[in-house]
Amino acid sequence: MYNECKAFFGRIEKGEIRAYTSAIVLLELAYVLLRTYRYSRAEAATVLSRIFSLRNLALVERTNARSALELWKQHGIKYGDCLIASQIPKNSVLVTYDAEFKKIEGLRAMTPDQFVT
Repeated sequence: MYNECKAFFGRIEKGEIRAYTSAIVLLELAYVLLRTYRYSRAEAATVLSRIFSLRNLALVERTNARSALELWKQHGIKYGDCLIASQIPKNSVLVTYDAEFKKIEGLRAMTPDQFVT
């Protein structure tokens, strides 16, 4: 997964991909780094800082809580994932390894390697 993500972020950095992320995604990333990979807080902060400094990556600050609630009721996936889904601009692709997003009708989700190739 590392090499796939590296290629994906490389294309963002070069401006080949118009990419968005959100505070919710960064929250989930921090959680995984701390709990799953046992990063220290300083190490996790370094990773998040690198993402913030990535050229050509826009931060989406708005969510649609009502839409997220409807998705949560319909699909039974994590509410945080529903909030993320509510932020995705129309005609965009969600790049993720989380297969739960495929349960949401009309949402295009791909892994980094699928998107890059």
